[in-house]
Amino acid sequence: MKDVNELAQTVFSGLSPLVIEDAADEGERILVQARTPQDTAVCPLCGVSSGRVHGYHWRTMADVPVGGRRVVVRVRGRRLVCPTRGCRHTFREQLPGVLDRYQRRTTRLTRQVQAVVKELAGRAGSRLPAVLAVSLSRHTALRAQLRIPFTPRDWR
Repeated sequence: MKDVNELAQTVFSGLSPLVIEDAADEGERILVQARTPQDTAVCPLCGVSSGRVHGYHWRTMADVPVGGRRVVVRVRGRRLVCPTRGCRHTFREQLPGVLDRYQRRTTRLTRQVQAVVKELAGRAGSRLPAVLAVSLSRHTALRAQLRIPFTPRDWR
């Protein structure tokens, strides 16, 4: 069983900050169940670390395809309570390096999509990822292109 876990860690290396609990083959897609590690998280308002759990929530995101099939990752995250007496703010722990705030694609899938749409904008930028098992509309392709940071050397 150890070999299977090592293989899962290799295939899903971009999810290394998470604890992978299960990976299931569902035919057209691969479903990965994961959870956040039981570390503390920092309150976004006052900056104090907290490990006090208020509740749990599920986040569903797309990851880089494996073997021509979509990968869907379901992460059980925690909602924490700030321990500071004046703050008592509840907040969701973030997944740095895996998922940016409010996004539904992992960071590494976002980088791949941006690399494609940087070269092919609009409809062509949405057709190529579809061949690579990444669903993307032309409008999303344009939004992804607009999020690419501009550098002056891109004009050369």
